[in-house]
Amino acid sequence: MIPTVDQALRDLLRKRLPDGTAVLLGAPAEPLAAVSLTLFGLRDDARGRSAGWDDVRDADGTLLGRRPPTRRYELSYVVQAHAGDAETEHDLLGQALIALTDEDTGLGYELRLGDLLPCERGFPPRAGFVLTVGAAYVPPIDTELARPADEMHMAVAKTVRPLAAPAGAKRWARKRIEEA
Repeated sequence: MIPTVDQALRDLLRKRLPDGTAVLLGAPAEPLAAVSLTLFGLRDDARGRSAGWDDVRDADGTLLGRRPPTRRYELSYVVQAHAGDAETEHDLLGQALIALTDEDTGLGYELRLGDLLPCERGFPPRAGFVLTVGAAYVPPIDTELARPADEMHMAVAKTVRPLAAPAGAKRWARKRIEEA
C-alpha cells in the first residue's frame, strides 16, 4: 500500500509542477529543482475499520470467498521544495501545496495538511509542510471455503418445560435513598 501511495503522490506532482522539476522520495543528494516527499509517520486509523468479514459473491449469488475487514492508515509526509534560491523554492512549494490540496486530485485518498511544521518534527529548517494521507488497505479475498452442506435437518421440540419455582423464599425489602 505504501508504494502505491508514494507513486500516486509523485505522479500527481509531476503532472502539476513545471517541466524539469524532480519529484523525489527523500531529499535530493545534489542541488536541483525538486520537491521531496519524506514519509515519517504511519498510524492505524481505527475510525475507518469495519467490524466483520464481507462475503464476495458472483452475479448468481454464489459465494466466491470472504474478505477480511478493510484497514485504514494515515501516512504522514514532509513535503519540501529544493532549488538554488528561496524564491524558486517558495514557488515550487506553493504549486505543490495547491496540487496536493486541490478539491479534485483524483487520487482517491483523503489528503489534509498536518498540524505541525516539519521543523517541529526534527526536519532541517526549510520551507515545507506536513501532508497526511488517509489510505485503505483492502486485504485479498480468502477463497478457501468449506463445501456447502449437502443436507440440513431441523426439528422443533414437542415438549414444553414447566416454569421453575423461584429458588428460596427471597423477599425484596423496600429501601429509600436520601441525599442531603
